[in-house]
Amino acid sequence: MDYPFYLSLVHYLSRKRYPLDSTEKVKRKIRFHANKYVLVDGRLYQSTNDPQIRGREVLHEGTVNEIIQVVHNEGHFGINNTWRRLQMAYTGPALFERVRTIVQSCGTCQFRARVRRTRHNPSKPIDTPSDPFYMVGCDAVGPIHYEGQPPRYLLVAIDYLTRWPIAAVVDNINEETTAEFLFTHLVQMFGVPRYLLTDRGSNFTSRYVFEFLKKLGCRHITTTSGRAQVNGLCERMNQGIVQTIAKLARQEGDEKNWERYVTHALMAIRTMPNEATGFSPAKLLFGYELRTPATWPAPRKDFVEGELVEEIISRTKVIEYMSSQLREEAKEKSRQRKAKDKMLYDQRVAFRKPFKIGDQVLMRDKVPEGKFSDRWLGPMVVVGIGAPHMSELTHCVVVLFGQTKDKVHVICELEFTAQTVMNPLIKQQRIHTSISWGKHIPNFL
Repeated sequence: MDYPFYLSLVHYLSRKRYPLDSTEKVKRKIRFHANKYVLVDGRLYQSTNDPQIRGREVLHEGTVNEIIQVVHNEGHFGINNTWRRLQMAYTGPALFERVRTIVQSCGTCQFRARVRRTRHNPSKPIDTPSDPFYMVGCDAVGPIHYEGQPPRYLLVAIDYLTRWPIAAVVDNINEETTAEFLFTHLVQMFGVPRYLLTDRGSNFTSRYVFEFLKKLGCRHITTTSGRAQVNGLCERMNQGIVQTIAKLARQEGDEKNWERYVTHALMAIRTMPNEATGFSPAKLLFGYELRTPATWPAPRKDFVEGELVEEIISRTKVIEYMSSQLREEAKEKSRQRKAKDKMLYDQRVAFRKPFKIGDQVLMRDKVPEGKFSDRWLGPMVVVGIGAPHMSELTHCVVVLFGQTKDKVHVICELEFTAQTVMNPLIKQQRIHTSISWGKHIPNFL
């Protein structure tokens, strides 16, 4: 929402005043839109049927970019997930396009962008179970090396219905550590799964873990050697957790102490609506959304202690609904999404936009220093186009990195989008204008 109109609504709701020289048409427009909002502490919120429930905050030109950046920096998720997270607490016109622009220009996300790989085999998705923790995938990440520190590992598990992630930092991944992780973080908290899907790592296929799972009554399923995609849901969760940890650690300049950000990353993923199910893991598991610093409302001050019984009854109804309809809906959405992903996966489309002279690009780092290091080097500038090599859509480009020129195949290149930063003088003028009511802000009767 543009700032002058935002101020017009604020002053109409607080003082019933219009800007000077307002026509009758402008006044009608202000009155019409004012009915959609309520004023709380000088900010506009969407009005709701229940006066005790505050609607989403309305963003204007002076706050929208900053709020989007704050929400995105919580976990450095992609465009769709950042937009979904923003919609939990905020609203405004053309928000999706603003989110797209800010996320695409995020330097952290571009340097950690996933390396594209050619697909050779058709997809065979696993059916989504009907109950939480009926089937669980488990995998290990590491070793993770950093200078001056011993190698560490991440043990990761994920529920195939709710997509609830579990992760723990361990010093090794031997059979005893693996069994302890499964019991402490999975069985003790959520019960014994009917199936456990893992790869053929020695820690998972050991006699110790076999007897442990047999005693619990859990059937252990392993993937085919060299085909990690069978446990694709867990593999993708590995990438998501590593990406989130890496971005949060990079943002703080603290990559060496990456284990500090595991809990933060899990919280962010557990509260993010999943693209396949349409719900966050927390919503499917507990029946309500977990609050985060970017989305939680102010605490209620008018809560009556006698309403506890009504609150328990209301929560029971929500859980009953969640247990049947909500999870069935998530299962159906997951099935539809898997069918759609299979169709797209099997097409093996590899078209790519050719680079032009002057484009900024990133070059793939084939030997990164560590698990959480940047995957790309640059940015570099394309200063020349080589002759076509493999086909008309793939060719070499000459890039300039500092004072060095190099010829690189485009498969190893990724387009870079520079981040637009607001001019400090313009930002200062916006703040001054909002305080002094300068000429760009409407005068009021």
